[in-house]
Amino acid sequence: MLLRKCFALFALCLAPSLFAADIAQQLYADHQDSIYRIDVITVGSDQKSSLGTGFVIARDDLLASNFHVVSDAVHEPEKHRLEWVSVDGRRGPLKIIAVDVVHDLSLLQAEQDMGTPLHTTGLPDKGTALFSLGHPLGLDLAIVNGSNNGLLEKALYDKIHFSGNINPGMSGGPAINAEGKVVGVNVATAGEAVGFLVPAKFLDELIQLAEKTEFKPVFDLQAMLREQLLSNQQKLIDDIFAAEWKTQTLGKFTVPSTLLSRMDCWGDTDEVSEKHPYVEIASNCSGQDNIFLSGRQRAGEISYQFFWLETETLSPRAFYQLYENQHNSTFQSGANEKDVGNWTCSIHFVELSGQSFKANVCARPYKRYADLTDFMVLMAMTGHPQRGFMFTLDLSAVTLDNGMKLFQALLERFQWQP
Repeated sequence: MLLRKCFALFALCLAPSLFAADIAQQLYADHQDSIYRIDVITVGSDQKSSLGTGFVIARDDLLASNFHVVSDAVHEPEKHRLEWVSVDGRRGPLKIIAVDVVHDLSLLQAEQDMGTPLHTTGLPDKGTALFSLGHPLGLDLAIVNGSNNGLLEKALYDKIHFSGNINPGMSGGPAINAEGKVVGVNVATAGEAVGFLVPAKFLDELIQLAEKTEFKPVFDLQAMLREQLLSNQQKLIDDIFAAEWKTQTLGKFTVPSTLLSRMDCWGDTDEVSEKHPYVEIASNCSGQDNIFLSGRQRAGEISYQFFWLETETLSPRAFYQLYENQHNSTFQSGANEKDVGNWTCSIHFVELSGQSFKANVCARPYKRYADLTDFMVLMAMTGHPQRGFMFTLDLSAVTLDNGMKLFQALLERFQWQP
């Protein structure tokens, strides 16, 4: 009797996984002919330089994928072309119809019937089983089961948290529910069964945009990217100014903390010790994600930091040397001379809440996208022999006007607490 009960319990625990496996097997069989490997081919060598996944959507000649999968062909069409590869090894050319760089999506067109289009659906309840399909590492088509854990709370750009292993090469593949409808598009992984999906609603919007031109390829993709980046930075700035800003206190200053609920702040304090003769309080606030622009360059980032330093034992000269060494900032970007111009900086001396500051304000222009810049501020309090306060602000892909507007608004919230 005991053995029979143990077997029944074991079977009950095993049943959900067996059920999921059965669903996965059926979904794979139903949709494998509508999912393709996307190869980015280097012109000249005729060898692939990168790859991803795409799936039939909206019409039998259209494939959806990620922007980052096809970005080389967007930026250097003379050096790269796109091809689809079927599960049975057939291949053919693709052209880019439209892209959504903010949400990392692309819409591609083949020259023939590619199979039955998949259909999209909304975000299901948390815990709902999802199945991600794609070509991991360029291998045969694979299906991975996981679950929906809802939208990320701390992300500037909506992404679904998927508890499944999305591996390189699966980017651009569909994540579908048990009915075979697309909930999201594979986009990234943090490892250990932590994956991220672009919600299907953004794919619907991209398809609607392409419908307006009868699915004719966009003539100037770089102009399309520029308009999307400009629109995104304006929306982000507008959202920040419409939000209720929280505050934090570091040393003698009260300053802004989170500007948006989608942002997060982290703090650290190093107390005085024998080897560390000063107090250092730090706060780092940022959005937790960015926009993939190219293999070198990211956009749509915002971060700012505050540092308070104070000592009772260091001499003014020793503290000044320490403070000066802390007085630096490095803009986190892999962009090079093909992407951006040189930094142009100006120095400003400002009074905030009765305290004197030296501010270094810098910007560098985007070469492909007129009116967009990277914007950086490094500011330090002056006039105190044993106290220091520093502020940095880094923004990528903003207009200079919006960078200055946010910088000035942040300064207005600085309050000295005597």
